Amino acid sequence: MIEEFGFDEVCFVDAHQKPAVAIAAVPRTWRCGQRGLRCLSDQLADAAKAPWGADVAGSALAEGTVMSFARHNRLGDALGIVTALEHYCRDNAVASVAVTGSHILASVVEVFTCDRVSYAPSPSEAVSGDAIFARSSWSVPWLDRFNHALTDTYGGRARHQVPALPLRHAPTPGAQDNVVYCQLDARSGTPPPRHVARRLLSQVSAYGEVRVLGGPDTQAYLGHDLTYVRAELPEMVARLLSCRVFVGCDSGLGHLAGCLGVPGLILSTDEFETTWSFFRGYSSLNVVPLAAAELLLP
Repeated sequence: MIEEFGFDEVCFVDAHQKPAVAIAAVPRTWRCGQRGLRCLSDQLADAAKAPWGADVAGSALAEGTVMSFARHNRLGDALGIVTALEHYCRDNAVASVAVTGSHILASVVEVFTCDRVSYAPSPSEAVSGDAIFARSSWSVPWLDRFNHALTDTYGGRARHQVPALPLRHAPTPGAQDNVVYCQLDARSGTPPPRHVARRLLSQVSAYGEVRVLGGPDTQAYLGHDLTYVRAELPEMVARLLSCRVFVGCDSGLGHLAGCLGVPGLILSTDEFETTWSFFRGYSSLNVVPLAAAELLLP
C-alpha cells in the first residue's frame, strides 16, 4: 500500500488533533486475507480522491442527457447502469437524465425506484453510454462500476459503495414457497461442467422444489427432465422474493437476487477473487468456489 499510494511511511498517531478521514465500515466477511486488502485499498483510493466532507467540483453532466447503450444491454449491466446513474445524479444534483437501448433497461427503470433516471425510447440525440461504461474498473463491485466511470468522465462525487435501489412497488410479504431457484446458464462464459451441475441440482433438491431459470439453451445443456422457468422482470422479482433460496453463477439473475436481498449462493466457476469482487456488495449472497458446493450442500 505504501508503494501503491506513494506514501513515505505509515505510522500510528495516538493523539491526532486534525479532522480524520472517515473510512466506511468494512463488513466482517471482508476482514481477511487478500480480499480485505483489496477492499481497504479501494476504500483508501476513494477517500483520497474525494473525502465525503471535502469540497468537490460540480459535475459536468448536463440535465436531460440521454445515454445510449447498444452493447451493455444484459440484465446485470442494466442493473448496474441504472443504479449507479441514479445515485450519481442524486449525489451531484443532476435533476434528470435518461437511458436508451434495450428492453431490459426500460424494465429496470420501471421496476426499481428511479427519481432522476428515465427511459427514452427514441431520442433525437444521445451520448455513447457504452464508451463510458468501457472505462469502468473491474476491481470495484458491480453496482459501483458505472458510478466511478461517470465520475471519471464528468467529474463530481463518486461513492465507493452504491446501494441497490428499492423496488418501485414492493410486493406484499407472503408465505415463503418451498422452492429453490437455480441459474446455471449455458451462455455463461464459464458454465460448470454438466455432470457437476446435475449433481448440484440433485443436492439442492433436499431443500425444496428445484426450478431452473433458463431458456432452451440451458434446457439442452442440463436436460429435459427438470422444471424450467422464463419470465419478464416483474414476475421474476416476485418469484425470487418468495423462494427459499437462490443458487446461481456470475449472471444478471445473480445480481438481481443480490439487489432484492434474496438469500443464496453464487458459485464461482472461474477465478474466485473476480467473482467475489462483483458480488461482495450483496449482504444476502455468499460467493463460494464450485468445489466447495458439495461441502456446503451435503
